[in-house]
Amino acid sequence: MRRAAQILATLFYVGHAPFVPASFGAGAALLIYWFLLPESPVFEPLVAAALVALAVLSSGVAEARYGRDGKQIVIDEVAGMFVSLLLLPRSSVVFLAAFVAFRVLDVLKPFPAGRAQRLPGGWGVVADDIFAGLYTNIFIRLVLLLG
Repeated sequence: MRRAAQILATLFYVGHAPFVPASFGAGAALLIYWFLLPESPVFEPLVAAALVALAVLSSGVAEARYGRDGKQIVIDEVAGMFVSLLLLPRSSVVFLAAFVAFRVLDVLKPFPAGRAQRLPGGWGVVADDIFAGLYTNIFIRLVLLLG
């Protein structure tokens, strides 16, 4: 069980990238969303919710090996990126903008994302990325609405 959680938490070892593993995790999520996730107003939210649950569980277990929110744990970026892209138009411009906005917001951790990181276990690992994903999704929707 621990081994499976570590493999999932590192997104099949993407988290072991020698530099910026969080960006590699978010980039991998973007590609998975684009190429593997069918466009569906029902299926996309279900997959995102299931991924958040898996991220909380696996990252909580993986912390025993990698430490509190260890840099190898990237499933939180994957879950956050899925929330960022949730039900947005599928275009390379939208996806690229969402990737950049998500990474910036994930680093800056605007309120309450920074505080959410203090939650125990896997919730603390994942919550700040979910906030970054929500902020990103809202930002992209506003840009599309006003643009």
